Amino acid sequence: MLMVEEKQDIPTTQEPANEETGQADNEDYKSKYLYLLAEVENYKKAKDKEIKEYINFSNIHLMTDILKVLDDFDSVMKAEKDEKVEALYKSLMSVLSTYGLERLNVVGLDYSHDIAESVGVEKSDKPGGKIIQEIQAGYKLNGKTIRYPKVKVAL
Repeated sequence: MLMVEEKQDIPTTQEPANEETGQADNEDYKSKYLYLLAEVENYKKAKDKEIKEYINFSNIHLMTDILKVLDDFDSVMKAEKDEKVEALYKSLMSVLSTYGLERLNVVGLDYSHDIAESVGVEKSDKPGGKIIQEIQAGYKLNGKTIRYPKVKVAL
């Protein structure tokens, strides 16, 4: 014979949730949510900045190789004044400037190792410390110097 146990009503010890505790939990979750939302936004901004920088400087190796061609143009233009060569040079520089390449013009400025590399000094009628001659042109790519100009400085 099977015995059937009687169920007794056992009082539960669970109390209704305290309103203050619930509100504190909600505030905690809300602050965690806002913190994570801010973290995601910061991550997006950092990624966007990284992508933009990558795009701006992705062709830096190509540009530095092209600088050799620009140097050849400079030496030809110094040797002889040829309008056709100057027109080709201006056309090439126009195209390269659309990709962010610009030539640095430092002749006449006060010399600083932050803007140019000195390869010699020379007596001049200009005040001492002024850049008097550009030996090799310097260039910037999207605002970042990729090659400093080589210059002569007045004594």
